[in-house]
Amino acid sequence: MAAFLDRMGLAVCHQMAERSFLWGDGTMPLCARCTGIYVGAFFALCFFLWKKRLGGNRPFPARQIFLTIVCIIPMAADGFCSYIGLWESNQLLRILTGSIIGAVVPGLLLLAGNFDPIGENERPIYESTRELLFVVGCSGAFGLCLWLGLPLQGIGAVLSIAGEVCLWAGVFWIVLKNIFGKRKLPLRRISLVLAFGIIFIVGGFLP
Repeated sequence: MAAFLDRMGLAVCHQMAERSFLWGDGTMPLCARCTGIYVGAFFALCFFLWKKRLGGNRPFPARQIFLTIVCIIPMAADGFCSYIGLWESNQLLRILTGSIIGAVVPGLLLLAGNFDPIGENERPIYESTRELLFVVGCSGAFGLCLWLGLPLQGIGAVLSIAGEVCLWAGVFWIVLKNIFGKRKLPLRRISLVLAFGIIFIVGGFLP
């Protein structure tokens, strides 16, 4: 199981041991930041499935736009400032900044894929800012629990890889929808299979 997860994680992550949480005799399949990103994406997907929002297409109101931007900036700032030497990032910063950005990206993908430039777009992705805060809060709380050393590494490893597949499936879904949008095809299922297959193959070829 661990070998399979490592292979899937290798397709998208450097897997540097010093930037990853310990798991058993090794480390989790993704570094701390990537773990946060993909666990957050998984939580967001679960929320959309629970609320039946996969067809959401209404643009975000001002508060949700502001909150989304607030969730994106910390990871960009931490990555850039640590790269140029202003400060040294740490596991807490990596997992939290990854968690909050991972939680908001799937909503942006849904909007990008479902928005109809000539339609009315009345189906909300989030009915309120509280819902977006809930998803971000759940993702951030899980990341904090990992940082605190609670025994959630196995669950986090599985959820992060599941989120990885789902997030990239969302990207492929947007591409396929733009190409085959007028045809009645199970594009979400095709995208999921495509994402899994590509990640598995790429992970197997990388050293």
